[in-house]
Amino acid sequence: MVKLIFIAMSLSLASCTSLSTSKVMASEPALLQDDEQAVINKPVNNKKPVRCYEPSEYDIKPELPDTGVRRETPIDVVPKELFIERLEASPLWEKISYSNHFERDFLLSEINGFLKIKGDGSFSKSEKITKVTYSPLNVNKRKKYGHQLLDQEKFGMTATVNLVINDHEKAAAILDQLYQKYSVKVENNDVLSDGETLHSYVRYNDILFEIWGINRTNHPIKECKFSFLTILSIS
Repeated sequence: MVKLIFIAMSLSLASCTSLSTSKVMASEPALLQDDEQAVINKPVNNKKPVRCYEPSEYDIKPELPDTGVRRETPIDVVPKELFIERLEASPLWEKISYSNHFERDFLLSEINGFLKIKGDGSFSKSEKITKVTYSPLNVNKRKKYGHQLLDQEKFGMTATVNLVINDHEKAAAILDQLYQKYSVKVENNDVLSDGETLHSYVRYNDILFEIWGINRTNHPIKECKFSFLTILSIS
C-alpha cells in the first residue's frame, strides 16, 4: 500500500514538473539555433579589399586614355630570343626571383620590380616582342614614395631599356630624359583626358619609351586617392 502511494506521488510530481517547465518555456522567447547565433556573433570584416575602378565583364582595369602618340599597329621591338639572351647577360638576371613557363613575366622581388613582355602570341623563341613593361611588384610599397624615382627603380628601368637598344649609356640618357619630362608633368599636374593619368615619352629609333603615373586626388573613396609613378613601357 505504501509502495502504491509513493508511486502515485512520484507521478503527480513528474506531472507538475512537466507543466511548470512548459509554462516557463512558453513565456520566454525561443532560443536561436547554433548556426543562427554564429551568424549574429560573427565579427564585422573591415579589411575587405576596396575597388578603385569599376570592374568590366572580365574584371580588367580600364584602358589608359589616349596620349596622342599611341601606335595603331604594334611594331617589333626586339626578337624574344635576343631579349632573353640579353636578359641572361644583364645585371637584372641575378635579381629575378621567379619567371613563368613562357618566359614572359619576371619577378624581381629584391628590388620590388616586375618585368613583362608581350609578343605576337606564337610563344616561340622566334616570337617578335611588341611591348616591354617594368612596374612595381608591390604597388603599396611604391605608393609610399609618390613620384620619386628610387635608385633600385632607376637601376631596373635603365637595364630594361638596355635590353631593347643594347646601349647602356644611351639607355641611361633615355630614362633621364623621360623622368625629367615626367617630373615637369607632375609639378604642373599636366594630366591626360581622364583627369588623373600622367604620361611622358621619348622616341628613339622609332621605338616609343613611356613613363606613366597617376595623380588621383578627387576620388570619392579615401583609399583610392593616391599619387605615384606606376610603370615604364616600351613599344
